[in-house]
Amino acid sequence: MTETDIAPEANQDVHVRDLFDRMTRSYLRSVLSDELIAEHARGDLGHVSEPLARLLAWCERRPPHQQYAVKVEADGSFRLIRFAGRGQKPAYVGDQRFATLQEARHGAFLRHVKDLVET
Repeated sequence: MTETDIAPEANQDVHVRDLFDRMTRSYLRSVLSDELIAEHARGDLGHVSEPLARLLAWCERRPPHQQYAVKVEADGSFRLIRFAGRGQKPAYVGDQRFATLQEARHGAFLRHVKDLVET
């Protein structure tokens, strides 16, 4: 299916979503700081600043193949995985192992941050 095969309204929706995503990424890069990363590392996610809440919401809205998950290993350590897509198995993200679930979640957060600044 090509772009011309898609209804004009659908094309407009794609363009609006792309524009919104670009604006969101620009905002998130502008508020990204060591303090924001440290706020997440503290692990108190019951009440977070608005910039961190927006960054976490962006992480959660990413397509499944761009998200990270935590997998517990047989030895009790944690590793990050990334979903590949329908019908494909998740793949490990690097070799790093985390001692706690909180450390692993922060590792996933840092991966999202890296994706944000590299695009």
